[in-house]
Amino acid sequence: MTGIITDKKNAFTKYLSKSLRLSALTIATSLTVGQISCAPIVSNVGYVFDEETLNQVTVGSSSKEMVRSIMGSPSTIASVDGASYYYISSRIETNSYKKPEVTDRKIVAIYFDDNDIVSDIGGYGLEDGNIVAFVERVTTTRGKELSLLAQLFGNLGR
Repeated sequence: MTGIITDKKNAFTKYLSKSLRLSALTIATSLTVGQISCAPIVSNVGYVFDEETLNQVTVGSSSKEMVRSIMGSPSTIASVDGASYYYISSRIETNSYKKPEVTDRKIVAIYFDDNDIVSDIGGYGLEDGNIVAFVERVTTTRGKELSLLAQLFGNLGR
């Protein structure tokens, strides 16, 4: 009789041990997936800055063509007179369900004189930017205003 009880205890102990291992594995997996899903997704967008490359551009001697060959095409060019090149880089972080947030921005502005020679090099960051509020008005089109039902059933019988 003692042998049967001992066998049942061993079977129960094995079952309990297996159950605890499965529970521990489930908890560990849940925590790992939870940690991974909370990690931010980081995106680097725009020009990739290299200090050595930027140091090759010299004020007073580098021309526009030389700047383009050293730095590559600029992110944007001044729209009024084309006398400035802007190289822009942004770092954007996205955390799970939140909207993406720009966490860092670097702008190198290269200014040219009338002879297309570099006259100045400026550096700007996220703290130098201005927030612009866009107007979100919608221009209505002229014509007949149709209700939802008129739009749905308007083509029946044509």
